[in-house]
Amino acid sequence: MSEIRYEDVGQQVQSVFESIRNQHFPELTNAKVKIVFDLKKRVSDGKIILGKIKRTNELEKFFTVEEAGSMDGYDYILFLDKKAWELGTPEDHVRLVRHELRHTSVDDSNDKPYRLRGHTIEDFHEEVELNRDDPRWAERLAITVQDAYANEE
Repeated sequence: MSEIRYEDVGQQVQSVFESIRNQHFPELTNAKVKIVFDLKKRVSDGKIILGKIKRTNELEKFFTVEEAGSMDGYDYILFLDKKAWELGTPEDHVRLVRHELRHTSVDDSNDKPYRLRGHTIEDFHEEVELNRDDPRWAERLAITVQDAYANEE
């Protein structure tokens, strides 16, 4: 029997998300975002993935209509590495969610307004400024999470 890879986040994560959306991303006010913890290590290009956001496809929208409370289902799914959340500081939580939301883009002139965008640099210009007190926060957290996964093996 295989283990479930994802689990729903709790109210604390939802509250962090809502606060960040309200403060930094008012254009996402009407976007439906499903947030889940990823329970397994995800690596890309040799780097541990702390979080990821994706636009939902038509099948995912269909399966999430009821939960989202919308005939269109969820617009995005935000994946957060559970270990990163457990091992990170409250400021890391804010930085992680805020970084992932920087990948979103809204074009209200389109019938499918929610989009994704890549980095403007290895990070985002806005995030560099907001994280000037801890510019290597993601690297620090990634090392901590990687060590935690290694200790489980």
